Amino acid sequence: MTTIMAQKVTQKRHPMTQSGFTLIEILIVVAIIGILAAIAIPQYQIYLGKAQATRVINEMGQLRLSVEECLQTGITNIGVGRNECDPRASASNLIVGGSQVGVVLPNNMGVAKLSSPLTLTTNIVGIISTQVTPTIAGKKVQWLRSNDGSWNCSSNIAPVYLPTSCVHNASL
Repeated sequence: MTTIMAQKVTQKRHPMTQSGFTLIEILIVVAIIGILAAIAIPQYQIYLGKAQATRVINEMGQLRLSVEECLQTGITNIGVGRNECDPRASASNLIVGGSQVGVVLPNNMGVAKLSSPLTLTTNIVGIISTQVTPTIAGKKVQWLRSNDGSWNCSSNIAPVYLPTSCVHNASL
């Protein structure tokens, strides 16, 4: 019985304390989250732009093989008929432009353009669609073949978004 009385006396001396967070603690957590978001969101946008630019450059780069094949066989006119070069360009939602061979493309899809007729200095040009991050939308990418058969990539996309395989050229 004395233990019960001791508990009642202890309860009277120590009123119930509330548990939880104070306003200051909550404000500190919100401030930390705000600082992290201010750093992370711009970095994510750069990462997204790099990924999209790299994808466009790689998709357009695949057309180089078709061009080389046509040049090796002496076919220089773009088309799908006999003695014409079919670049076999795959439609992309990141590129603007209609087919050069008359193929109907799905909505919001496009393909890069090849210079026609094909020459030893043929170029492949693509305009980036608006379905990408705004910092690269409407920019151009160009693959240019030199007389010796090597290809060089250039673009007017800001250098921060370009992979090392492509150089910045503001005049595109």
